[in-house]
Amino acid sequence: MLNETERNQVECDVPCNLCNSTAVDVLSVKDRKGNDLRTVICEKCGLIWSDPRPNEELIKEFYSTEYRREYKGIARPKKKHVYRDAKEAIRRYRFIEDLLAREDSLLDIGAGNGVFVYCLRKLGFNAEGIGPDENLSRYAREVLHVPVKTGFAADLRDEESYDIVTLHHVLEHMTDPSAELKNIRAMLKQHGKLVVEVPNAEDTWQDPKNRYHKAHVYTFNPETLIALGECAGFRALRKRIAPHNGNITAVFQKRGRCLHNSVDLNTNYAKITTILRRHTNYRHFLSVVPYKKILVSAVAAVAEQIAVRKFFTDTEIIDTVIDSEVKPEGTTANSGAYVEML
Repeated sequence: MLNETERNQVECDVPCNLCNSTAVDVLSVKDRKGNDLRTVICEKCGLIWSDPRPNEELIKEFYSTEYRREYKGIARPKKKHVYRDAKEAIRRYRFIEDLLAREDSLLDIGAGNGVFVYCLRKLGFNAEGIGPDENLSRYAREVLHVPVKTGFAADLRDEESYDIVTLHHVLEHMTDPSAELKNIRAMLKQHGKLVVEVPNAEDTWQDPKNRYHKAHVYTFNPETLIALGECAGFRALRKRIAPHNGNITAVFQKRGRCLHNSVDLNTNYAKITTILRRHTNYRHFLSVVPYKKILVSAVAAVAEQIAVRKFFTDTEIIDTVIDSEVKPEGTTANSGAYVEML
């Protein structure tokens, strides 16, 4: 963050997507790879974004053809990725299973390889998906045989068609999240629900220098995520925060009208910047967190390799995860995440 003299001279290309303010502080001028990327935080509400904002057409092209290969190094998921995604899909299902009815229509936006859609359909729910990556959506259709379209949510005009819409690690990639949420609200039936999962601006699990990268246009903390949903015409029902201020998951319900610019987050900027100042590289690597993270990742990688080597098909892997994780009595191990009803 800049000093007081420098901060007074900061200007942003686009106003805050949440409160429309142009008063910002610069958090970083580099991304996790050391490339130029200016990241700013709104001094009025605490929303964080890349400024200048990337060109929307270039962003669409990036997610359609390059993102997955740059992020994973492959165009089609390996068996270990399918196993990992299936475990994650069941975790996500567990968070909303009490909200799901058999007759509900669910749309998963940013469906990727379609594993979440596959799991829900295997469990008897009417789920479909949409995602920008041509290879992954084709994999979902041709390998998993589930309905995942290739495209962007902003292009959909299905008014009041869905009971539930899910956005798992998608909202942070969007160039205008407020507009996207309002579009999604129009897709939902009366009292429909929206599930959003995003990285947390207050995350202390990762290395501080890896905090920002070009794929994440916006970064939220619990307060800005809830406020953005409420301004777009939703009421927050519950939220979950993973350990170490990790990923935020929130469930919203559609309400009758939007609350335009109704946020009051005057202390949120100070809260976030205080956490970020304290979470230095020095303190991070003196703590047990980075070493525990390495150990957890190594153990998980070995478990994944053992788990998938006996299977020939990807659907066998997912079916086995479903059978082992979803019990008739509806019990699973506690994830350790903090869940709050709102």
